[in-house]
Amino acid sequence: MKVNVLSRCSAMKLNRRYTCLFHIMNEMRYAQRGCSLGRKGITVNLSQLYYFRKLSELQHYTKAAKELYITQPALSDAIRSLEKELGVPLFQREGRNVKLTRYGKEFSAYVHDALRELDKGIAIMHEYTGKLAGELAVGALYTITGDYLPALIRAYHDNFGEAVKFRVSQGFSLDLIEGLKDDKYDVIFAAKKEGESSLCFEPAVAHQLVVAVSKQSPLAFRRVLQLEDLKGMQVYTYRTGTPIGDEVDKLVTRYGLQVHQDYDDEITMGGMISMAPPNYCALLTNTIGLKPFNNLAVIAIDENEVPREFHSVYMVYKKEEFKNRALESFIDFTGGFVCPKGVLPDTDNQDSGPASPPSDIIM
Repeated sequence: MKVNVLSRCSAMKLNRRYTCLFHIMNEMRYAQRGCSLGRKGITVNLSQLYYFRKLSELQHYTKAAKELYITQPALSDAIRSLEKELGVPLFQREGRNVKLTRYGKEFSAYVHDALRELDKGIAIMHEYTGKLAGELAVGALYTITGDYLPALIRAYHDNFGEAVKFRVSQGFSLDLIEGLKDDKYDVIFAAKKEGESSLCFEPAVAHQLVVAVSKQSPLAFRRVLQLEDLKGMQVYTYRTGTPIGDEVDKLVTRYGLQVHQDYDDEITMGGMISMAPPNYCALLTNTIGLKPFNNLAVIAIDENEVPREFHSVYMVYKKEEFKNRALESFIDFTGGFVCPKGVLPDTDNQDSGPASPPSDIIM
């Protein structure tokens, strides 16, 4: 009976969203042409709307076409046809990328809401047949979108087939949490935020806190450091006011370490430290964001001072919200998923720097 009530409610919401969607389409078209609303309908198909949504997310024709499994010319033709039907430009080119025009931004809000409700409606209809289907909107920290999350989705598809599609977006924890509460996402992977009683936080994966130095640093050959070793260095780390920043702030305060708390992410810190003088270092989590920097040495911290699993990333979802079978199965599967060895960065296995002190460094 619960499914029947929810299906009826979803159908009503879907009808309202599509009424709004086609209203704005007509309004935009006839406002542009100086015509009155309702004199003539607009012919679009669902494929055009799905294509528009993907291109508005990625803002790149080649990338969007690849994810949609169509050719770039086919995508270009579909968008041109949609723009012609609406009578307004939706995108403008910026080099190899595109960005939404003011018309595109307004249209995008309605398209995203309408398609999301349609996907929910389809998934609920599949509840009657017991089929897994539909699309899950997943928000995630960039730190897991290149290793943990692809491994998780691949393992899920191996177990349940590929009928459930995933639409993945990146963001920072606080933005992801707000997006989840605003129904932008079905589930997110983010740091824990206190005081969110309507949300369920389940630990998914943990990252190790490490020290990053350039390979010219006198510390670069070390395999393990103590926080005492960083005194006298220029130490950079995350800004406070973020979950990870506040965790690190408690740690450095406890050990009396003077640090510069200026950064939001590992990529920025890794790039800066890789080109910095030898007395510069960063206190940060060991994530895929450090992988591009060949001149960076990544060193473990004594586990007596800092636990190896320092910073957890959580799977987060709404406690009381209705969950279709696809979302329920994904939540259950993720709860028991163990990331295969070698997928996540690990100081035990990665090249952390020279095996012995460089000849020009005096110890």
